[in-house]
This record gives sequence, structure tokens and C-alpha cells, in this order.
Amino acid sequence: MGSYKYLLVYFCCFSIFFSILDIIVEPYIHSHGSAMFMMMELRHLKFAPKFAYLLTTLLCGCFAISITTISIQFVFRYFAMERKGRISYFRGKWLIIWFLVPFITGTVWIIQDWIFLVPNDKMSEYISDTVFTNYGINVTDITYVGCLFYPPDENGIPQLDFKQLIGFLLFGFILSTTFWTVVIFGVKSYKLVRALPQHGESEYTYKLQSQLFKALVAQAFIPITFLFIPIGLLFTAPLIHLDFEPASFLVTIFYSMYPAVDPLPIMLIVADYREGLSELFDNLRGKRTNQIGSSYTDQQATSIS
Repeated sequence: MGSYKYLLVYFCCFSIFFSILDIIVEPYIHSHGSAMFMMMELRHLKFAPKFAYLLTTLLCGCFAISITTISIQFVFRYFAMERKGRISYFRGKWLIIWFLVPFITGTVWIIQDWIFLVPNDKMSEYISDTVFTNYGINVTDITYVGCLFYPPDENGIPQLDFKQLIGFLLFGFILSTTFWTVVIFGVKSYKLVRALPQHGESEYTYKLQSQLFKALVAQAFIPITFLFIPIGLLFTAPLIHLDFEPASFLVTIFYSMYPAVDPLPIMLIVADYREGLSELFDNLRGKRTNQIGSSYTDQQATSIS
């Protein structure tokens, strides 16, 4: 599988980190009026709100890393299937560069969090009631990454905050770039897989490429369903005065479930991984059965003696 196995290991290790960070932060994602935010209850970190905010921004950065890594996998699969030598861009020093791209995207996302989505008095006052009503938590006991698109002016009239609008456009650029990379290279890869039998490829090659592509499509469907659409709606709804608050809890659930469900396509669709996983479980069951059988035999021997 060449460099692809390194991409899979890379993504697997990142997913483990994502899951651990999600357990630590325990995020609540919410939309209210013209505001959207991801919050973390301070609890034992009440004495260090900036550190808690850093953890929350790191979790947001994981989102950017996830969608960038998925898009890179689609590029890799297309280069591998087209057989024009461009797969060499995923070897040696080039592979290191590809590994760095998601971290650069994640870093940019985190920096934007610190520029555009830092807690402030106006937003804290704006969301205090909904935080207490929905979660039973005082706004002073949380930190959050979020924005208020239409803060009230000195006369209490909501006015568009152009700084937040610029932030929205920058975040949207990362979202749209990775999304369309997935769509474009996904369609290109689909056309290549359909054409493999016509080019005289072996049945094994065709089946393997088809399995990997199906797994990749499933891996694209999962972040689109669990990340792209929910987060995209979360960002957009407050800006266009769309009441998204009743569905906020679904965004939290989907975001938290993503690291757990993302590896499933590879394990269940690609035959080599599926058979290896099945063999692992068979060995574990067989080992336990042998241990039980051995223990039972020893007991019988002891009774006879």
C-alpha cells in the first residue's frame, strides 16, 4: 500500500489525540440568536481560564486538521489510480510536507480563534441566559470560542460586526477549500475506478482500488455529515438570522462522535483490514476458550487424583 499506510497511521494517531482532547474539554456547541459558540466548563481550571481557552481552541484546530487530512487522502487516491507518476509527490520529503499541511491549517484556525472568537463582555452578557437555561451553568464558570455577529450598539440596536464577518469569511475559506477538494478529487477517482477494467487491470487491483475508494467515500461522508454540515450551519445560521438553537445539541453529539466513527469504513470495507480484524477477534476468543478449556481440564485432573 506504499505511502498510503503512513497516511492511515498518521490519521489514526491524530484521531486518538482528538478523542483524548474531546474527553478533556467535554465541549458544548450552541447557537443562540446572532451568536454561536463552543464552550467548556471550567471546573478545576477556574483558576486558569486562559489555559482552558487554549484547550478549547486546540479542539477547534483538530476540526481543521480533520477536514484537511481527509482532503489530502482524496488527492493521494487520485494520484495513485491515475498512474502518471504524480504519486511520487507522496514519497520522501514530499510526504513530510503533506503531513505538515494539516497542522498548518489547524494552526491558522487556532490563530483565527484567538483573533476573532475570544470571549468578551458583550457576548458573555448576550449568552448568559441561554447558557444557564440550557446547561444550568453560570457564564462566569465557562470559557468559550465564539462570536456575536450582531452585537447591540449604545442604543441597544443590533449592528453587524464587520470584524466577525471577516473571521466568518476566513473560516469559510478553509471549509470550502477542503470540501471542494474532496468533491473534485472524489469525482475524478470515481471515474478512474470505473475505467480500470477497460485498461486491462487485474481483478485483484480493481477490487483493491474499489474497496479503498468505497472506504474513502464513506470516510468523506462521515466528516461531511458529522463536521462540514453541522459546523457550516452553526457558523452561517446566526449571520442570516436563522434560528438554529433547537438543533445545537445535535452539533455537539456529532462533533464528539466523529473520532469514534471515522475509522470504521477502513476496518469494515477494505477486505485486508476486515479479515485482519476478524482474525484478531478470533484469536482473542480462541485464546480465552483455550484458557477456559485448560482450566476445566486441570480441575478434572485434580478431581480424579
